[in-house]
Parts: sequence; structure tokens; C-alpha cells
Amino acid sequence: MKIKINKFKVKSLNIDHLKDLAIDPSHWFDCGTCEYKLYAYISTFFNDTTILDVGTRTGGSALALSYNESNHVISYDLEEHGASNIKKDNVVWKIQDFRNDNTLDYSKISIIMIDVDPHDGVQESEMFKFLEEMGWKGILILDDITNIWPSIKKLWNDFDYPKLDVTEVGHFSGTGIVSFGGIHELSWEIE
Repeated sequence: MKIKINKFKVKSLNIDHLKDLAIDPSHWFDCGTCEYKLYAYISTFFNDTTILDVGTRTGGSALALSYNESNHVISYDLEEHGASNIKKDNVVWKIQDFRNDNTLDYSKISIIMIDVDPHDGVQESEMFKFLEEMGWKGILILDDITNIWPSIKKLWNDFDYPKLDVTEVGHFSGTGIVSFGGIHELSWEIE
């Protein structure tokens, strides 16, 4: 599948109905500062699939990824930060490591977003190895890929899979999309 990121479409996407559900809607800034419009946009490339949000915190990324309501979002964190109080039909909140969730069928997961603390690259690297061992192929979204987080930037730079830096319409700390397993073609769509 070709995943073409159209800057105008990302910037003009209306996600106010998701922002209204957020624990802290004041964190929902525009593209280039906040990644939520981008996440919502990426969710439109797939229908009737499962999306994993790894690193729930207050639930903003899971809400954004739930934009396409035909998809099912499962959000994981190791601690509760209040997100489980958010009620949305296509989002499930779990307090556990996604790698220990035996209910997952990786052949039915199209997108995995990873944004975990601390941003030291250790957990992320272990997660990438796990996904490779599982034979998973899909769109991996990775936050914090700029110099602000050198360990994550190194991981980003070391990816052998096709990737696209979409920070311009993502998070100020850097957002990247990886065709994990190389099955998707990533590009910018010229308006």
C-alpha cells in the first residue's frame, strides 16, 4: 500500500470531537507542535484493523488514532494516568506491557505507535526486536526522533526499513513513520 502524507490534508483535519474527550485539551496544539492530527490522518489509510498505542499516558495519541472509527485501538501503559476514564467505543485501555498480551493477533495489527518513557532507546529497541521476532509488518509511528532525544534519534537513523520523517506535521520533538517489514511505500503527496 502507498501511504502518501498530504500536508494540507493533515493540517486541515478537524479533530475537535476527539479533543473534547481529552483529559487535557490544552495539550492539543496544531501540526508541527502536536502530532494528533497526523495520527488521525494516518488512521484513515486502514479500515477494520487493530492499532496499538504503546505509552498511553493521558490518552491523547489513542484518541487521535481512533479517528477512523472502523478501527479498534488498544492503548497500553504500565501505570494508570487517568486515560481509562475516557470513554470511546473503539478504544480499549490496558495497564500492561503489550508484549505480554496473549490476545493479540499480529496479522490483524496495521499500525503501532510507540512513545514511552524514559526516552532512552532501550525499551524501544527491545520492542522493535520483539516485533521482528513476531514477524509483524505494518506502519510503526515513532515519536521523539530529533536531537532532543539522541538515543531515539540513533534508533531512527539505524532503521533499515523505509521511513519518512514527518516532523513538519507531527510533534515538535520529531515524528517518524516506518514501513516496518517494508510492505508499505511512504512518501509526501505533492498538492
